[in-house]
Amino acid sequence: MTLNLSIMPGLLAAAALLAAGCTTRLPVDDPLLQPQAISPQRLLAGAPLTGGVEPNSVPLADILGLNDEMRRFVTDHVPAESGSQWRLRALLRALLEDAGYTIEYEDRTYTAAEAFRLRRANCLGFTNMFVALAREAGLTVHFQEVDVPPDWSQNAAGLVQSRHVNTLVVAEDGSERVVDFNMADFRTSYDRRMISDARAAAHFYNNDGVDRMAAGDRLAALQYFRMAIDADGSFAPVWINLGALYSRAGYPAWAEAAWLHTLTLAPHEYVAMSNLERLYRDAGRSAAADKLAARIKHFRNANPYYRYQLAEQAFSRGDYRKAIAHLRFAVQKKPNEDRFYALMGLAWLREGDADRAQRWMARAEAVAQDDELKNHYHGKLERLRSSQVGRESLGS
Repeated sequence: MTLNLSIMPGLLAAAALLAAGCTTRLPVDDPLLQPQAISPQRLLAGAPLTGGVEPNSVPLADILGLNDEMRRFVTDHVPAESGSQWRLRALLRALLEDAGYTIEYEDRTYTAAEAFRLRRANCLGFTNMFVALAREAGLTVHFQEVDVPPDWSQNAAGLVQSRHVNTLVVAEDGSERVVDFNMADFRTSYDRRMISDARAAAHFYNNDGVDRMAAGDRLAALQYFRMAIDADGSFAPVWINLGALYSRAGYPAWAEAAWLHTLTLAPHEYVAMSNLERLYRDAGRSAAADKLAARIKHFRNANPYYRYQLAEQAFSRGDYRKAIAHLRFAVQKKPNEDRFYALMGLAWLREGDADRAQRWMARAEAVAQDDELKNHYHGKLERLRSSQVGRESLGS
C-alpha cells in the first residue's frame, strides 16, 4: 500500500500489551520470589529469561543520523539564507509534493536514514526522518508526546492505550508549529509536552522490543527493553511491556513487580493497573483485585474522555439526559474539547430544546482549533437555525 507522506500515521509507541493472567501460585517460602523483593535492577538483569547467561548485545541505532543523500536533499530543496518559517515550508513542500518521495508504509521501526533510503517505514520512522531533516535545515525542532485518550473498550488483550509522538517546530520569533503525519490522531485539545531525544529513543527501542516479543524472541526483546530503559528509565510503557514479557514467559511475580514499578513512575497508568487487576483475579487474589478495580473506576470516572465515551453510548441508546449529565462533567474538566460541546448540542436537540442545541453547537464552533472543524460546526449551526426559523414560521 502506497501512501503519500502527508497522510501517514504519526508515531504510536506500543504501550498496551497485556499477556493473559497466569494462575501459577507463588512459593510463599522463598522471599526472593516475592514481587516486593524483585527490584528494577533484577527485572533488567532478567535471570528467569536468560538462565543467568547474558545474551548477545544489540547494537545501538543511529536513530537520527543522516547520510549524504539526505544532506543533498536539504541543500537542494531548502534555501539556507531564508527565515525559519520559509525553510520549514520549503522542506514540507519537498517532502509532500515531490513524487519521488512518495513513501510506502511498512510496519517496521526504522531510523531516519533507513526510512529515507528505503522510502518505507512505520510511523516512528517518518517522525525520525522529519526531525533529522529539519535539524539539518537549521530548524529548531523537538519531539512532542501527545496524550491520546485511552480506548476503554475491553477485549481479549485488555485495556488499550496508545502513545502518539509528533514534531514541534519553534520559529525564530518564538512561534510554534506542530508537524504531525496523522492529523486524525492529533487534536490541539489533547495535552502534549515537548520531550527529549532520549525519550524519543526510548519509544524507538520499546517498539523494537515489542516487535521481538511478538515474534517470540524473548532475549532480543529483553535487550531492546533494556536499551529503552537505559535511554529513559522513567518511560512507563517500556516497564509495562517488560512485565508483559515476564507474564508471557510464565513468571507472574516478575510481571507483577514490573507493573508495580510502573505505578511508582506513573500512578495513573491505566494499562498497568488493568494488567495487575487481571493478574490478581486469575491468581485468586480477589481482595487485591477488587482494590485495584475500585482505583481504576475512580480514575476512569474522573477522566473527561471516558465520560464522553459514556455519553456517546447513552446517546446511541436514546438516553439523552444521561448523555447530557456525562457531558456536563466532561466540559468542566476539559473546556477546550469541541467534540464535547457538539454532542451536547445534538443531545439537547433530541431532547427537543433547539435553543440550547444552538448555544452548545455555537460553543463547539468557537473552541474548534482549525477552519475545517469550525466550518463543519458552523454548517450544523446554520441548519439548526434554519430549522428553528421554519418551525417558528409554521407556528405563527
